[in-house]
Amino acid sequence: MAKTLEAHDKLIREIFEGSYQFEIPDYQRPYAWTTEQAGELFDDLISAMQDARVSGVTSQYFLGSIVLIKNDREPKSSVVDGQQRLSTLTMLFAVLREAMPYAADDITDFLYKRGKVSLGEKNEYRLTAREEDADFFRTNIQEPGGIAQLVTNTDKLEDSRLRYRENATLLLTKAKALPPADLSALWQFLANDCSLVVISTPDLEAAYRIFSVLNNRGLDLAPIDIIKAQVLGLIRTTAGEVKSRAYAKEWSRIESALGRDAFGDLFGHIRTIYAKQKQRATLVKEFQEHVTEYKTPIDLVDKVVKPYAEVWDFVRDADFEATEHAETINEHLSWLNRVDFKDWVPPALVYFKRFRQKPKLLAEFFESLERLTYFLLATKVGINERIETYAALTKEVEPDTFKGDLDELTTLALTDAQKRKFVSALDGDVYVDLPKARMALVLRLESLVRAPGVQLQDAVSLEHVLPQTPPDDSAWIKWFPDESERNAWTHRLANLVPLDKHKNSSASNYEFSRKKDTYFKGKGKASPFVLTQEVRAESEWTPALLAERQKRLVGVLEDHWHLSVVTGTAVS
Repeated sequence: MAKTLEAHDKLIREIFEGSYQFEIPDYQRPYAWTTEQAGELFDDLISAMQDARVSGVTSQYFLGSIVLIKNDREPKSSVVDGQQRLSTLTMLFAVLREAMPYAADDITDFLYKRGKVSLGEKNEYRLTAREEDADFFRTNIQEPGGIAQLVTNTDKLEDSRLRYRENATLLLTKAKALPPADLSALWQFLANDCSLVVISTPDLEAAYRIFSVLNNRGLDLAPIDIIKAQVLGLIRTTAGEVKSRAYAKEWSRIESALGRDAFGDLFGHIRTIYAKQKQRATLVKEFQEHVTEYKTPIDLVDKVVKPYAEVWDFVRDADFEATEHAETINEHLSWLNRVDFKDWVPPALVYFKRFRQKPKLLAEFFESLERLTYFLLATKVGINERIETYAALTKEVEPDTFKGDLDELTTLALTDAQKRKFVSALDGDVYVDLPKARMALVLRLESLVRAPGVQLQDAVSLEHVLPQTPPDDSAWIKWFPDESERNAWTHRLANLVPLDKHKNSSASNYEFSRKKDTYFKGKGKASPFVLTQEVRAESEWTPALLAERQKRLVGVLEDHWHLSVVTGTAVS
């Protein structure tokens, strides 16, 4: 019976002369160690070797751990964690072989097990790099003379191959700088006194869980890598090796185009599209359970991952292109992307995927989706209700019978009671009550009061024109003698203005005239914000002025989000 988990502290000699044939699976990222990490490994080995020599005490030097998928019947070992370390050690073996020709046969055994020509055997390499790098790695590192060839290579190299050459050059330079006695001592120390903890399990997901616990510095391997391994494995089983390789390349192309983080986010959104509920288990498990195309992996890539990736690319960047309405669509997308949650993305992806060729419908949909999203943001709807709301919207968008008519999307339509609640939130103490919404709300307001086509820049902070703690002898107290009235205005929209990076809000208790000179005029660095520039025109900042300003600004948002209610309707 196969064991589910094994962990052993093994010497480098046991690992690279023993029963392991390491393979870097295609789902792993390219080799990425820089000269800083490779140099640190070499220097640490030299330091540990010298310490052992001085002390006269021989003790194992621990080089870390590796996590493998391996059964107990064969040497093949798929590397879940440890690619960088194993690849760099292999490179170091090749460097030492180049610098110590008298030990070449000994060191070569750590690079590959030599096959007997008389028996028609081939060399069995101790480490096989990712498929796209395997031949390059074998020729330029593992084969005799490869390192010398690599460091003099003047070809334009990129990604992992460039890292191989840079690190090989560094390691060879360091090795050749050592006296011959130290070089021999380093090889003996590395082979006989250095160790790795080898953790192996026959199950990919179990290996990933182990890796997640061991590595708290940020995961090289993510749930999408496990899904990729399983999907490509299914394709290999059902459609053959050639097909699997083609889809591995397509998968890598999509991931590279989106970026790793956004690609990972996409799989979470796809899970939500299918599950329509809050995630309760691991992404891998729920993706398998809910995404129906998972059982037909070619369809999963062609009909789910690829089209949704294309849509997600311009949804997240707000750069949709069309012959009409594109500017309007991207405007709404840019404001959706400013909220602090992404629960709106799944229904947005579904609608975009279905009606990508109908930009007029898209413009209408995203206008309403923006309104719904800012309603949920401003009224602080809880995460569970928020997820349920967007799940209901996804259900309305999905049926083949739905032709894109917004009148059929009841989830997008706010009731009069919801509109009143929304307006009440906008008219309240947004700075204190809505810390996650206040910047987005003020900047959305700013975008609506400025001239069309004028580019909006991001604010660094929000400034209270009426200070939060005005000095007792200031004009602020004369204008706002009633403390309760002063408190009622301090954190509302009328009293908040955005500041750009050239302004410093550290002196926010200035008198009004000085504050205008410091923040709102700027002596050659006038504020780019209309809301901020409006303050310049005022000679006083009084409750009456704020009341008029508040009514006007809230009205701008009411008009934009169509929040008027039918006159005479009872308050719910």
